[in-house]
Amino acid sequence: MIRSNEINTARVISPPRTKTIKVGIRTWDALKRKKGPNETFDDVILATLSEKTASIGDENANAIKYKRKTEFFDDYTYGEEIGFEYEYNDVKSNQSDFVLDLKIKKVFLKKSVLNPSEFFGVDNPHKHYSSFFLSIYLKAVALALEREFRAKFYAGKLEDYDNIASWRKLYYSYNLSEDSFRDDIETPLRLNEEEKPPKEWAIKVQASKAQMLINEYGKLFRTR
Repeated sequence: MIRSNEINTARVISPPRTKTIKVGIRTWDALKRKKGPNETFDDVILATLSEKTASIGDENANAIKYKRKTEFFDDYTYGEEIGFEYEYNDVKSNQSDFVLDLKIKKVFLKKSVLNPSEFFGVDNPHKHYSSFFLSIYLKAVALALEREFRAKFYAGKLEDYDNIASWRKLYYSYNLSEDSFRDDIETPLRLNEEEKPPKEWAIKVQASKAQMLINEYGKLFRTR
């Protein structure tokens, strides 16, 4: 007599349903490089997808874990060439749903390589305590958006990046992410306007290399 569980075991398992997709040769080569000797391409693709999603709290919401891009630009606002290295999420394929999460990583001044705290007196989470830092950050955001989506922010001087109306127009014109506008633009500008730095942070900003540079430039400009 054959038991029911033996009947179930003996059933023929149908092969999984499949669909054909076309990928570029570079993507195909990348998948081949990632595929182990006992893995299928399904395994590689599913593993790659799982790397880009994460569960958040009890809501079980999906969050994209982006790779990070690193870029560089110069600024001459205060009469000295200053280089800034920054990084942000690689968001090219997510024009309407992304957050840049941009951070200034290094500052290059004369013979020194400095971190943001050494130059501005504050770190990235507190950039709104320094108007100079905030403007540099926003310039980096503009450069990242132009590089990723060809969204051009027109600014004649560094202070122009502080204009939230211009940012709103840019995001509307290029159908850019509302989350990015809120987190990358609106929140830092609002904090700069509303949140006054505590005394210890204000002292650090005033004693910073950035403020010394601003003061020296002001003296030079007044003597002309």
